[in-house]
Amino acid sequence: MDITDFDPVQISLPAPPQRVHFVGIGGAGVSGLARMLRGMGYEVSGSDMQSSAVTDDLRALGIDVLIGHAAEHVGAAALVVTTAAARDDNPELQAARRASIPVIKRAGLLGRLSLERVCLAVAGTHGKSTTSGMATLALETAGLAPSFAVGAIVRELGANAGSGSGPHFVVEADEYDYSFLWLRPRVAIITNIEYDHPDLFPNIAAVLDAFECFTQTIEPGGVLVINSEDAGCQALLERLPRDTPFRIVTFGEWSGDWHFDATGDGTAHVSVPGGQQVALRLRVPGRHNLRNALAVVAASSGLGVSPEELLPGLERFGGVGRRFEVHLDAPHLVVVDDYAHHPSEIEATIAAARERYPTRRLVVIFQPHTYSRTLALLPAFATALERADRVILAEIYGSRETDSLGVSSAQIAQQMRCPVDLVASAEGAAHAYGRAAEHGDVVVVMGAGDITAAASIIATRASV
Repeated sequence: MDITDFDPVQISLPAPPQRVHFVGIGGAGVSGLARMLRGMGYEVSGSDMQSSAVTDDLRALGIDVLIGHAAEHVGAAALVVTTAAARDDNPELQAARRASIPVIKRAGLLGRLSLERVCLAVAGTHGKSTTSGMATLALETAGLAPSFAVGAIVRELGANAGSGSGPHFVVEADEYDYSFLWLRPRVAIITNIEYDHPDLFPNIAAVLDAFECFTQTIEPGGVLVINSEDAGCQALLERLPRDTPFRIVTFGEWSGDWHFDATGDGTAHVSVPGGQQVALRLRVPGRHNLRNALAVVAASSGLGVSPEELLPGLERFGGVGRRFEVHLDAPHLVVVDDYAHHPSEIEATIAAARERYPTRRLVVIFQPHTYSRTLALLPAFATALERADRVILAEIYGSRETDSLGVSSAQIAQQMRCPVDLVASAEGAAHAYGRAAEHGDVVVVMGAGDITAAASIIATRASV
């Protein structure tokens, strides 16, 4: 693998107000870039297979959203941007190529935009959206007006992307499809590294290879901020030469250049290089979120700001969409929706729920995401889910995959030692919970698929 194969300098952008057309504009990442380019003065259009709240929001910004894919949608666009998931036989991509209109992937556009500002790229197997959302709000609250492209809605900003007037650009850096290799960050954060995406990476060594290449994208004289207590990050550090062209800054709970002492009430005393301490206060629960926030504070020197400038925004941060998103918080029932779809994410979310609601029964509704991940991590899923008092397990959400591996949610249930209900859908999960409900329950819905609907269904029925 060679980062010269991912060269954003070779990508030429048209000048605004020329039109840029997005294929698959309703997706989280693509919709964010459409917002950004609209804010930069471009005319923007796009297509998707169905309308959604996302496409409605884009239309409200003056973006022409078309339903379905057809050659005529491209028209006289100056550039076409597509997702990695789009097939080569997509009629819009075929029309663009016939008309010699440049076609680039979303990741390439993101990389090209990263050249124009001081880029902070947040990578890692877990915590990317939350940490990049924290960094965005911290810079925004400090009056620095950053541009940003995050994988989920930053609640206080009501958007997952935006074009700001300041010098900084905060980017969620995704390892899937090697997308993060298009970026050229001044500062890179790596929150953690674990085995995931078995459809792309055959083993943890392949994951480490990708992250090692990612470190080569950091600008000379830039900064790598990395978790000193994560086993995967430690393995990556052992691979790096002593004379890296960038500075390495470590963070952790007990060790690292930056570390913290948590008080248990969402407050931590952060030890800063040089001996002083600063107080870090968070609204969001969980020690994993303290680590995420610490990474942002540790990135301050590379961004040209002081740690103290970032603290008010971190204290203000209430989360990003589907990351411990509370739908209902009442004495009789709490309903939380979360994107967790890896065993480590499940463990962290359950720990955060136990921390916030220590005396209440915890019911987890979980839908595995992709057959390959479920098969590769099946025992770990069972172990993580057992930390709940009761589990409702939906069938696997295939996403980009077809069922060719002979794996099912029932195989997870067979390895678990707590009460488990097997259901087929979000509606089935809500019905199963209704049969087993107890006063004071905390229900946490987890998964990256359509199980999210169960949170709304349960919360709505409980509010009637």
